[in-house]
Amino acid sequence: MTRDDVARLAGVSVAVVSYVVNNGPRPVAEATRARVLDAIDRLGYRPNAAARSLTTGRSDLVGLIVPDVGNPYFAALAQAVETEARARGVNLVLVQGRAGQLAPLVESLSGHLVAGIITAAVPEAAAEEILRRDGIAMVRLSLAPSETGDGAVLPDFYSGALDATRHLIEVHGHRRVALVLGGEGPVGGLTDDRFRGWRDALAAAGLPTDAVIRAPWSLAGGRDAATRLVTDFPDCTAVFAGSDQQAIGLISGLHGLGRSIPADMAIASFDGSPEAKFTVPPLTTAGVPMAVLARAAVEGLFAPGRPAEAFRPDLVLRSSCGCL
Repeated sequence: MTRDDVARLAGVSVAVVSYVVNNGPRPVAEATRARVLDAIDRLGYRPNAAARSLTTGRSDLVGLIVPDVGNPYFAALAQAVETEARARGVNLVLVQGRAGQLAPLVESLSGHLVAGIITAAVPEAAAEEILRRDGIAMVRLSLAPSETGDGAVLPDFYSGALDATRHLIEVHGHRRVALVLGGEGPVGGLTDDRFRGWRDALAAAGLPTDAVIRAPWSLAGGRDAATRLVTDFPDCTAVFAGSDQQAIGLISGLHGLGRSIPADMAIASFDGSPEAKFTVPPLTTAGVPMAVLARAAVEGLFAPGRPAEAFRPDLVLRSSCGCL
């Protein structure tokens, strides 16, 4: 069945069938729309998405690039983006790519005529050149401020870390709070806003800010950080972890070392991933408003030129910090 067949059965032009199928660009009277839809149903007509893409230059697909599909945070973020994309009448193509290695992925997505790309990994210059060449909109999602630009959508890393660390200090009375954070390099080279939030909360309370452990953003990284925490900073009674994955690994490592949580070590973290409430004990975390981020990211693809937006996390209180 073709649009010509639908047009003949409905008694309209092929152009009118196109307006109904594509919801525009011209309005169609309700009675006429009903006849066209009835003809489509009776004939079993299905629009050819590939042909439409070649005609319009864009498909009904949106690309989402995440650095690790196995990370529960990015899995939850992808689910939220998919929900918002469907609400806008577009479908999601999910791909995995590490920061600085996105050019082949962007080239492939461009070849599929995607309507835009949302990325939670940092694109390199070659990837950005492909976007400019092909006129594809990109929104950077959930990246650190130093890695974002106009139209970016990100959590307020600073306020999330500040709130979590303040809670450990002001509510539970901890005077030595360590930091476990991803990345490499000396403490002075830290630029992550989670570091600044942790540091400023301690400094405002007149407390030391030297207990910093750099570890990979992973379960294994957090587990290994547990040994360094109790060995290098034995006087610390609390820790803020930069991600739930690190915190979950940290809980496992501390249990293996015979430490009780929160009696021996209180823990708070950043992300709000679904797994955080299933740890033993359940994890206190600065929960990123993923649905809000996802909505802003999808909207940003269709409204280029918007300023960057940062959304404040909500501190979700559970047993790992001593609450509940």
